[in-house]
Amino acid sequence: MSSIVKNELKQYKFGVILLYFLMAFGVILIIAGVGVYFYIGKLTVGQWLLTTSVKNFRINEIRMLYDYSRVLGIVFSLVGIAVIIVALDKLSSVKSAYKMASFIKKTHCW
Repeated sequence: MSSIVKNELKQYKFGVILLYFLMAFGVILIIAGVGVYFYIGKLTVGQWLLTTSVKNFRINEIRMLYDYSRVLGIVFSLVGIAVIIVALDKLSSVKSAYKMASFIKKTHCW
């Protein structure tokens, strides 16, 4: 039991730093996804695609890439949100485990 408590107290700082790094990565993904989604809509090619006919094969391919990039922006944002939620959940469990380990260490005086 004492080795588990010591191990938990040792790994607490590393775990918290790693989880904050993951949350920062999630924020970067959200910002990138929103940026891609709105930047693609402002491109001249995107505005030109909305006014052209769909008879040309190359125009269809460009339109498909345009739609794909907008969806990719949405996916980046959703993945960023999921990463932040998972990191916050894990952070709360790590903090609870640290509190429990420090309480055990205080009460049993190792």
